[in-house]
Amino acid sequence: MSTPSSAFSTKLGAIITGAASGVGLTLTRHLLSKGWVVVMVDVDPAGEALAKEFGSTVLWSKTDVGSWESQLEMFEKAFAWCPQICFLAANAGMMTNVAAPFGLFSADAEGLEKPSLQVLEVNLTGIIYGIKIFLHHIRKANAGEKDGVKARIVITGSEGGFYPLPYDPVYCARLTRSLGWRYLEMFGITVNSINPGYMKTGLVAPLIPVTPDEYETPMSVIMQAYDALMEGKMSGQTIEASGKNLYYQKQQAYPDEVARWLMEDGPAFWADALTKLGAKAAMDSN
Repeated sequence: MSTPSSAFSTKLGAIITGAASGVGLTLTRHLLSKGWVVVMVDVDPAGEALAKEFGSTVLWSKTDVGSWESQLEMFEKAFAWCPQICFLAANAGMMTNVAAPFGLFSADAEGLEKPSLQVLEVNLTGIIYGIKIFLHHIRKANAGEKDGVKARIVITGSEGGFYPLPYDPVYCARLTRSLGWRYLEMFGITVNSINPGYMKTGLVAPLIPVTPDEYETPMSVIMQAYDALMEGKMSGQTIEASGKNLYYQKQQAYPDEVARWLMEDGPAFWADALTKLGAKAAMDSN
């Protein structure tokens, strides 16, 4: 494991999953150019050679984000290496067979095979694990705040989360809206997501030779989105990156007051009511 320099006591640290290629590798270079130190996380061993090229300001961790134990070990090493870590880019992702018309929901009449759910383990379970462990370490460190923010999480999603994506519907599960404002309110952690359209990365390698360039979203546009989310107190925001443009998508409007209460006021009401019921039950049993 590389040894951090004494200057790390004043440098901000980032953990980037899926850092060996694509968005993750570009973001690594982007943050290093701004003076950050970075923990590069990927299951692809090719990332280790890249990390060595970057030098002492990068820590490499070969990690399977779909494994709770693997992520636990990675986070322990990361925060021991740089206690000032305050940013998690939950970027690791994969797709199912893009040639199948409905992804995991495809089936032949001749035979039936149990589908692999690895895409869920990486794209959903891995993000849940990462956010939970990151929150633990941020609370444990009792980090200081800047403008009311202790740390930031940015999830890499997909434009397919906004629209029908029939060839890979499982790829589009998302968490940002549900965590955003509550994590900021309770823990001082912003949670946002960047949702690119088609990009020339290994994730869609078979599509690159056949897709016209005008439908590409450049990597520079994604870095602009990251820069926007690294400042201020924006939380629960989903940014759609399409072509050369960024669109700050608004939450869908509630159809009526019943739906608004259910989503916004209901959770606190139920928590209070159930707490009181529990206290009453305890008193009645004595």
